[in-house]
Formats: sequence, C-alpha cells, structure tokens
Amino acid sequence: MFRGYVALLFLAGLAAAVYGTLLPGGGGTTLAMVGAACLGASLVLIGIVLLREGEQDLKQARARSDAGR
Repeated sequence: MFRGYVALLFLAGLAAAVYGTLLPGGGGTTLAMVGAACLGASLVLIGIVLLREGEQDLKQARARSDAGR
C-alpha cells in the first residue's frame, strides 16, 4: 500500500510539473514548483524503500552463509 501512495505522489508531481510548465504567462510557476517538490519527495521515498530492501537481502544472504558453516 505504501508503494501505491509513492506512485501516486510521483504521478501527481509529474502531472503538476508538466501542467504548471505549460500554463501561459507564468501562471503555473507555483504549480510547477509544487510538482517538482512532489517528484523529489517521491524519489527520496523510492530510494529509502530500495535501500531497505537491499539491506534485508544482505541480512538474508549473511544468515544463509552462516547457516552453511
């Protein structure tokens, strides 16, 4: 469920950044900045998830190698 929220945050940020950039007369500058902030936050959360999964895989590999000794 957490991944769904992160994906939603990423897509909403992407949409806001693109739509804000396309608005005429600079009216979407704030929207584009909010979209960029959402994209950045979602990328940080994705990185945290990937690091956590990598850490768990490393622990499992160490446990298997210790069990084999």
